[in-house]
Amino acid sequence: MAYTNYYTRRRAMAGMACGVAAALLPAAAFPQGYPARPVTIVVPYGPGSYMDSVIRPFAAALQKILGQTVVVDNKGGANGVVGSQFAARAQPDGYTLLVGSSTTLAANTGLFKALPYDPLKDFVPIAGIAATSMMFMVRADFPARDLKGFLAHAAGNPQPLPVGYGSSSAQVALAQLSRASGVSFTGVPYKTSPQALTDLIGGQVPAAIVDVSNGVPHIKSGKLAALAISGEKRSVAAPDVPTLGETFPGVRLVTWIGLVAPAGIPQPVLDTLDRAASQALASPELKQQLAALATDLDPMTGADMARRMRRDQAEWLELIKAAGIQPS
Repeated sequence: MAYTNYYTRRRAMAGMACGVAAALLPAAAFPQGYPARPVTIVVPYGPGSYMDSVIRPFAAALQKILGQTVVVDNKGGANGVVGSQFAARAQPDGYTLLVGSSTTLAANTGLFKALPYDPLKDFVPIAGIAATSMMFMVRADFPARDLKGFLAHAAGNPQPLPVGYGSSSAQVALAQLSRASGVSFTGVPYKTSPQALTDLIGGQVPAAIVDVSNGVPHIKSGKLAALAISGEKRSVAAPDVPTLGETFPGVRLVTWIGLVAPAGIPQPVLDTLDRAASQALASPELKQQLAALATDLDPMTGADMARRMRRDQAEWLELIKAAGIQPS
């Protein structure tokens, strides 16, 4: 694979004492004069989305380390394709980066017949950042208060119950629930989870699947109730909410986000971003900020992230096919 030599060099550098010391250097000590101007991180979803909420405190931490402005640029559309394609075609000079996810860097290969970018060829992973899961939600006045009651209510409906979702991860989670329970639903797509939540609160849809970080505040407000989350374990932010696996053993869906650069980025610039991202992820302040978003830090090296991308492409493709989702 084209990245073999790159990862070999990174592993060798990680083991050197000088690499450890370099991670603690101030911005002025970074080599090759990078960054000499603002760095842009493209978010392929709209403002207020889970990815947007997580990347902003990370970008602020990265800015302090690099000593240069880090701009977050939202370019939403087509399930993350628009922004990802834009970043893939950007100059590989380290000044345009992309925050990718298990959706844009893995699932989309099975959700689209012809994806206009190749996650493995067009991007070089820098670092994994965070992980979360999906939350199944209803209004506080919904007649069922747990997942089994919800499924019984849905099964007794004359028509498949509409369920809103704002990401392909949520779409797959809904398909997983339908397959595991044998209950049919009508998926109602939205551009973002916050939009799905707005319609859920307003009564336009009776249920929605959203990112945990978007859902938790509405549990605390009393407007909505959570039936289950898709993760392997219960969320620290909502410990009373069971996992899907507690009702349907083996059913789970975990999503992650990470930072990537366009392929062809110079090695010294990539090394600088590698060190800066590692330092940012070690920040206790960032950990607290993400915890407030019901999100766990999930640090990964670029090599680890590349392995996860390859593994998840195969796993998501299997999930998508099993769920009967046809690529668009």
